[in-house]
Amino acid sequence: MSAWPCFSGEPATDPIELETIVVEGHSYTKLGPWEGLQLSKEQIPGNVQSITSKDIKESMATSLGDLMNSRLQSVNVNDYQGNPFQMDISYRGFSASPQIGTPQGLSVFLDGVRVNEPFGDIVNWDLIPMNALSGMDVFPGSNPLFGLNTLGGALSLRTKNGFDDPGVNLSFQGGSWDRKKGEASAGWNNGVVGGFVAFTGFDEEGWRMNSPSQVKQGFARVDVRGEQFSLKASTLMVGNQLLGNGLIPTDLYQQDPTAVFSSPDNTENDLQQYSLGGEFYFNDNLSLSGQIYRRDSSRQSLAGDIYEDFKDMENGWTNPLQAKGTRTGQPVCRYQDANKDGVPDYGLDRNFDGLIDPGTINRPLNANNRDYVALVPPMEANCDRVNYVPVSASSGPRNGAEGDPNNKTPGLSSKGWVNGTPIGVLSKTAIEQMTDGVSLQLNWDSDQHKFMVGGSADLSNSDFDVSQRLGLMDASHRVYLAPDAIDPVFVAAREDIHNNSFVGKSNTFSGYFSETFSPKDNLHLSVAGRFNHTQVTNKLRARTRAGFEDLHDINDLNTYRPTVIVCQGTDPASCGDTPNYNLRANWNKDVLLSQDPYFGLGQYSETPTSDQFEYNSFNPSLGISYLPFKDSQMAAKDLNVFFNWSQGTRTPSNVELGCAYDSTLVPQTPGDPNSPKVPKSVASIGGACTLPTSLSGDPYLPQIFANSYEVGMRGKVFGDWEWNTSLYRTDLRDDIYLVGITSSRSFFDTIGDTRRQGLELGFSGKVGIVDFRANYGLTEATFQSHLFMVSQYNSSAAVSTPLEPKYDESGRPLEAIQDMIQIQPGDRMPGIPLHNLNVNVNLHLTQKWEFGVGMVAHSSSFVRGNENNEHTQGAYDYIERPNSTGTGTELIRLRQFTDAGKVEGYAIFNLKSHYELAKGFSVFGMINNVFDTQYATAGRLGINPFSPSEKGTVGPSGWNYNSNDWLNATLIGPGAPRAYWAGIEYRFEL
Repeated sequence: MSAWPCFSGEPATDPIELETIVVEGHSYTKLGPWEGLQLSKEQIPGNVQSITSKDIKESMATSLGDLMNSRLQSVNVNDYQGNPFQMDISYRGFSASPQIGTPQGLSVFLDGVRVNEPFGDIVNWDLIPMNALSGMDVFPGSNPLFGLNTLGGALSLRTKNGFDDPGVNLSFQGGSWDRKKGEASAGWNNGVVGGFVAFTGFDEEGWRMNSPSQVKQGFARVDVRGEQFSLKASTLMVGNQLLGNGLIPTDLYQQDPTAVFSSPDNTENDLQQYSLGGEFYFNDNLSLSGQIYRRDSSRQSLAGDIYEDFKDMENGWTNPLQAKGTRTGQPVCRYQDANKDGVPDYGLDRNFDGLIDPGTINRPLNANNRDYVALVPPMEANCDRVNYVPVSASSGPRNGAEGDPNNKTPGLSSKGWVNGTPIGVLSKTAIEQMTDGVSLQLNWDSDQHKFMVGGSADLSNSDFDVSQRLGLMDASHRVYLAPDAIDPVFVAAREDIHNNSFVGKSNTFSGYFSETFSPKDNLHLSVAGRFNHTQVTNKLRARTRAGFEDLHDINDLNTYRPTVIVCQGTDPASCGDTPNYNLRANWNKDVLLSQDPYFGLGQYSETPTSDQFEYNSFNPSLGISYLPFKDSQMAAKDLNVFFNWSQGTRTPSNVELGCAYDSTLVPQTPGDPNSPKVPKSVASIGGACTLPTSLSGDPYLPQIFANSYEVGMRGKVFGDWEWNTSLYRTDLRDDIYLVGITSSRSFFDTIGDTRRQGLELGFSGKVGIVDFRANYGLTEATFQSHLFMVSQYNSSAAVSTPLEPKYDESGRPLEAIQDMIQIQPGDRMPGIPLHNLNVNVNLHLTQKWEFGVGMVAHSSSFVRGNENNEHTQGAYDYIERPNSTGTGTELIRLRQFTDAGKVEGYAIFNLKSHYELAKGFSVFGMINNVFDTQYATAGRLGINPFSPSEKGTVGPSGWNYNSNDWLNATLIGPGAPRAYWAGIEYRFEL
């Protein structure tokens, strides 16, 4: 019997071999953040990088930071917070960070909704559910289609839907640090209606002491598709509690990598986001797409830190004292208070005869009469003020000990004081943000033209409030409130001190267009542009300079150190017998400073301010993409060369404008126009900012302009192995940076020009059972202008202040003031490694078993505070003090700088494996940091008060109560040690 069936009587013939036809497919990228045109990669003149949902799943990454760091070119992460969901992500030297004060340079979109928060343009990465993502595209340069904040690049993230992602996915994993992570998602459609839902629950104790985190993310989306239209509606709900214990001194990390420098550092992020969008198709080439959205987020944080201003506790009120009669033994003085404002009366004594001029009692003060102010004499001639002496013979100054030049007060012990002294500070921050947005876009898609034109509006409101309390620290370095254990003279230990409250609005209206013209199938010309109009309004209530004192200087001296009796009127009968006012410390503040325009309205008053700013910009881009050998049979037929130039802008955010440096030159001495001119922010008037604890109404900052250039090539070798290389440069004009001006004041300021430039290389492909991918990025981020900024823990910082500091016409210093460093053009910016490399190798051992090895490597980077790159390990810190002869000054050598001003480079290896037990059921496991490498991703220069004693007393927490014993340190963000996780997954396909 024949092995082949015959269907006719004709004899069988040999099969006919047909010519093989290869059909090349294209992967398409959606151009811009919204629905609309889709272009092939060869039509886009730039190194666009893409990650698919399959890549996300196979990576087994914990967070988007981990994912991007392990799979993209020119990406690195800085873990300043010590939490995997709160990392700074840097791409080409530009950051998208959850930390207020970090210069932001990337725009991030989720289904067309801008997720850069209006307050500071920050990005809360923990609010983005990874199992709901269908993919992400990273667009390089200053692409105008993505609008504001697109200085160095844009991230466009897209979610799954019931049409493209049907089926059910369930997974659970657990392992190191008591991690428990569950994910569930499901998609379904009936051809017309599709639905998709996703949920993620994450809980772990963290690898460092007291660092638990909980993440709860829920996403739902409904799509309706017809012949001429499509509609989608989605909602995202997130409620997270994140605890990141931040940076740690290098020496403490070497003793115990899991240790915590200070805690707690808790952040609660909540989000509700709603969007409704769709597209209408007029014909095969013309469509109209649009979207409306609302994004409502809140952030509550509690940060416990060392009280660094402890080192300034040098006045007599920081000593533990008790009342002991009066100095002469006479009765306590009584002073009249005619206007009953609680302050002893004053008058004018123009001839300096010791008598108050008639009719001048409590007269308002001005520049013409303030030099004649005198205290109205007490009601009786023979009286004195209350005398205060040390509590006991063993008491002493809160900061200092024998040999400390600050401790020259007679009668005080050489033993540093411990009990009742605050050493920690708790900062509470609340940020409420709401943004409403709408966009409309017309799309024309033909063989030769890919054209879009559209407009958008984003209207945002922000509400910010911050307060602080002084506290104590326990042996684990946890800050806690203890008003009963702290000397009651410290007001900030028993009540919140509100530094400011803030309401801001930012409205942006945009119109844009983009055209990709393809006169030939191998030549693509691109042009795009965007016009932005932005209005920023701030309404602030901030403590004035008179009230902007160190927390330990906000003292209840009237209650706990009263020296005289203030009477409610002019009649001695109105006087009590109990002292109720501290004349020495408060009278000048209550009388002179309260009426000084350089100090505002009073001692702790809040000054309301309102500022409004407007910005306009037009940002264009031009590009060309060319495939010179596309129609040939050459091996290089896939070679694609491209060039692009683009311009982008970023308007200053509410927080930057509310905390801006005011360079207006004003007289240093109030009322004396001939006194030296100093910037308003350096004089007594103006706002100060130590983020996130202080804001004030301040002047205009110009918007940042970015010019980006990129040239590159890409193609294929060995059949389907892909490669790419590109060179890029982005120059920023009027860049904004958080700059210190004095040791206690910091501001956002325009610092001139900065530059990011570099090289990118990529290579990927598959041979046999091996998938291979390697990405390299050389990223050079540098300052390009001269500037000065305070960095008191940098060994190269200036030791003294010139007698008359000089400023240029813009109000910026011309020479270094004490604790300032000078930054030169070419100095590298902190937190950005020069070299970045990641490699991934996946082995498909069988159809069911996959095994992968990944490597992430970064070279060294400078830490914050070392912006001038000149901090030297082994140098000494110096202070300038009067010499012993009283004829001048001398430098006294203090602490040695024992740490470097950068974090070293590192390489981390990770393993993963996935095995399918049965259809739909799989198990997986991973090992991160296989070789248990100790490394750090970021850092800053700082101080460590938990230091061995030379002259000071060390308390139970390890705190050294002599700040001259404190050690200069580099504080680092340590990387996680080796960890193991395993899990099970179920997949049901519809």
